[in-house]
Amino acid sequence: MKASIFTICMMCFAIMNAQNTCEMGFVRDSLFVEKDNAFVGADGLITPSFKDGGQVKIFKVGNKYYLMLTCKSNLFFDVINDLEIKSGTKSMVAKGVKQHQKDKYTGFFVVEILRNYVATLKDNGITSYVFNTKETLFGKNEVKEVKKIANCFYQTINVPNKK
Repeated sequence: MKASIFTICMMCFAIMNAQNTCEMGFVRDSLFVEKDNAFVGADGLITPSFKDGGQVKIFKVGNKYYLMLTCKSNLFFDVINDLEIKSGTKSMVAKGVKQHQKDKYTGFFVVEILRNYVATLKDNGITSYVFNTKETLFGKNEVKEVKKIANCFYQTINVPNKK
């Protein structure tokens, strides 16, 4: 009897926990879209701050998806260069990306990504990125956090429309 109650409680907890992982954490924020030269309202998911103060955000604006990488190392403010984002053995290269300055010690990149790259992020996370020949590595926990938000984001953008 006690084992049955325990099993039922564990199943309920697992279901509640699974439901809350995607519903919790979506934020409304403004996002600077470089090619439009404008700030737009965006809904997205954000990792907790990493040990080095960096962070990853994934946003949806209309039918477009954006990745924002905040960094505290390898700062090249206002430099325009290619940004290679590595996800395990796969990578994506965004051409002509500018590293913007958030404050004296923090920079950020915003790049448009495709839905299939969100799938790559949910499976592999981000293991590093290269900008201006300097590589910024992600630790195991950081990769795990990126996978978590990407998985939730992917599930949300792939909900079929109700008719």
